[in-house]
Amino acid sequence: MKKKRNLDTDGPPFIFDAHCDTASVLADRPWSFRRSPAHIDRDKARQGGLGAQVFAVWVDPLFAPQRALKRGLEVLQALEDKVFAPALAAKVTSVAEMDEAVRGGRLAAWIFLEGGHVIENSLEILAVFRSLGVRGMTLTHGKNTDWADSATDAPRLHGLNALGRRIVAQMEQTGMAIDLSHVSDATARAVLQAVDVPLLASHSNSRKLCPVPRNLPDDLIRAIAGRHGFIGVNFHPAFISRRVYEQIEANFLRYGKEIKARSRGRLDDPEFLSNIEWEFFKKAVVGNDRVRLDQLLDHVVHIAASGGIDCVGLGSDFDGIASTPIDLKNAAAYPALVAGLRRRGLRPDEVRKVCGLNLRRFLSRVEKAARGRA
Repeated sequence: MKKKRNLDTDGPPFIFDAHCDTASVLADRPWSFRRSPAHIDRDKARQGGLGAQVFAVWVDPLFAPQRALKRGLEVLQALEDKVFAPALAAKVTSVAEMDEAVRGGRLAAWIFLEGGHVIENSLEILAVFRSLGVRGMTLTHGKNTDWADSATDAPRLHGLNALGRRIVAQMEQTGMAIDLSHVSDATARAVLQAVDVPLLASHSNSRKLCPVPRNLPDDLIRAIAGRHGFIGVNFHPAFISRRVYEQIEANFLRYGKEIKARSRGRLDDPEFLSNIEWEFFKKAVVGNDRVRLDQLLDHVVHIAASGGIDCVGLGSDFDGIASTPIDLKNAAAYPALVAGLRRRGLRPDEVRKVCGLNLRRFLSRVEKAARGRA
């Protein structure tokens, strides 16, 4: 009988990434998950040693308020049709299911929602998504919801309102991970007060190293870590280097007139506007400073220094970003990241924690907390 792999100690590090937008790519393009130009597909995952991946069901806030649910279901169905039906990854809803899939040599796929606008202010819709296998949700995206403020929108609620508190309470009780990436600092602090469960920021970096709203200040890093939570570092150069962020912002300003002209007469078409947004996002990163792996690792080291080595891991944002660090072009490049962590002096057990065990243990704690409330 073949001995089961111990993910804590056996073989190369177990790589588990907390966030990608590959599902949206699959929904929008006639690509196969087996092999494609995307950052993540089955072949790149195998080449890079990616063992488990959280797939985000991302819906552009442009689809809110009336078409967000429909778009979310379309993205979810793309995963079913292109990933799960052809058995290119195993859909998992628990750590036990993930471990079984990984030991069987299959990519384990978790599903989170990205952006609370997807549930259209409905606790019942949130429950339906959970019944479909969703096990976490990023509370906001680039815009405020009716119940929580975003990091990149004008403050309205300065945290959570009563509906927001009911939503995170339901997530806590049913074992859905509460994701603080994209939320405002005030919202993050309100969530910390509203629930007792461990929290995560699936794809956020250090604001001290790169002072932009999407990144976390040190006090929130410590607060999340103090709750036995998880922070996944984001591979997007704009969240690694403030200079790149400023370059992208300046480029968007230059494209303003062209965007307005292209959008004229189509302002009621969210799919068209979302595609235009992505087109110019890709243009805006061309010609900017390049970011290297070591600059990303600076964020890993800083978050570990602020919150402890047990809180930090990977949140690539692959397929949701138009550029990457030079050394991390796609999921096949994870061996370079592992080697980089070793060069930075992390012990073998610490490398394993950052690569995947911290996220695995976080999700185990969320499950355990929900069982304790059942």
